[in-house]
Amino acid sequence: MRIQKLLPITLVVLALSTTVGCSVDLSQPAKSEPTQTSTPQLVVSDSNSPSATARNPSSPTADAALTFSGNDVTQTIDCSGRDVVIDGSENTLMFKGTCGTVTVDGTDNSVAVNSVDTIQVRGKVNAVYLKTVGTIQTTDATNATVDWVGGVGGNSPKMSGGGRLNTVEQISEQEYQGDLT
Repeated sequence: MRIQKLLPITLVVLALSTTVGCSVDLSQPAKSEPTQTSTPQLVVSDSNSPSATARNPSSPTADAALTFSGNDVTQTIDCSGRDVVIDGSENTLMFKGTCGTVTVDGTDNSVAVNSVDTIQVRGKVNAVYLKTVGTIQTTDATNATVDWVGGVGGNSPKMSGGGRLNTVEQISEQEYQGDLT
């Protein structure tokens, strides 16, 4: 008996709560809220400190590692001898100067490096262009393309493979895509 009395009241309350205060004016075009795009995160971390702080990429501290975790960004960064880790996706990143070790863990990135001691390509479907390189490692990379012009000191770079469906080849100076924009 109690259920029979409460059920209709509950249904009426539910029906009213879903419609009260709701209206759509079709005569006015819908206003769209401005969308925010994510800002790339370039983190400068000191290898002696467990914490990392965000910094301006144009003036990072000396000997600090650069970690890039942005998505869908085009940016030119001065390496100044530092190590670099790329965790983002669909980026176009150009590194000027000389880098220590550059690690590409992201997906669908295009990366150009003027000079690097060691490149570690471990992500998926990344394209890497190197003008001068000491060591190329494609461990755990999938569908990566690594093009290099020359080795450090005029020597061929050391190479270690692994991964799947990767292409590593020497290209001419004219083919080098140091400016990916």
